[in-house]
Amino acid sequence: MSDLNRELYNFIIENKSNITEEWLASKLLDDPSYATPDTEGFLKDETASLIEAISSVYIQDKKDYRAYIEYRAFQVAEMRVEDSFPLYESIHGFNKIRKIFWNFVERFIEETEEQVTGIEVAIWSDLMNTAIDYIVEIFAKHHYEYSQKILTANQALITELSSPVIPIKEGIGVLPLVGNIDDERAKVIFESTLAQSSAKKLKTIFIDFSAVPVLDSMVANQIYQLLVALNLIGVEAIYSGIRPELAQSIVSLEIDFTSIKTYSSLMQALKENPN
Repeated sequence: MSDLNRELYNFIIENKSNITEEWLASKLLDDPSYATPDTEGFLKDETASLIEAISSVYIQDKKDYRAYIEYRAFQVAEMRVEDSFPLYESIHGFNKIRKIFWNFVERFIEETEEQVTGIEVAIWSDLMNTAIDYIVEIFAKHHYEYSQKILTANQALITELSSPVIPIKEGIGVLPLVGNIDDERAKVIFESTLAQSSAKKLKTIFIDFSAVPVLDSMVANQIYQLLVALNLIGVEAIYSGIRPELAQSIVSLEIDFTSIKTYSSLMQALKENPN
């Protein structure tokens, strides 16, 4: 690292607040509603940290500054996802930073008493652009991964909430299943039903398929495994609503349902098994 690189780094850090103010002003010019009194302080802190990350390329080796950038990008990406902030808006903000940051590099070149060569300028430009491009890449990656994590968690929650075990009397509950059941939803139903049956201290659970249009091989197998698992925790599973087309699907899958109590309707199942 040259002394000039260190001087450039110090210059950028000393002007961190000025760069931040120019960036925020440019964003507000594009969109006056971008910042509010509640978010302005956060945006300034976030941008100041970003400037520190970018300027670190002038005094740190590649491994060190990349580790810092990844840490910051991960933190900010999570916050952006949780705030439902569009990815394209974040990338637009990064590009604004790129332009303003380089303006201050040029200001340093004009103000420094030392002679700055064209090679040094090219290196500084390459380092800055490489750092920002890497920030955008890592940020977008974390943004996508965290968005998918949130989406998966929400889908699991929706699925779980759409498969509630309803107690109808002490020790007896009903699980009415509605809609298509894919492999992922079948796994959630499996886990949720076991947990709910145990928590509600059930002895018998009626699982109704009246509103399920079709079962594939993977799902039918999960349903069978659910029966086995429920028996292991002392809960008897009784199935209802197995329509002819569903029955044909089960038979074609060669899964033995002969030991399972099944009824054409939930009403019939409840009538035949009152206790």
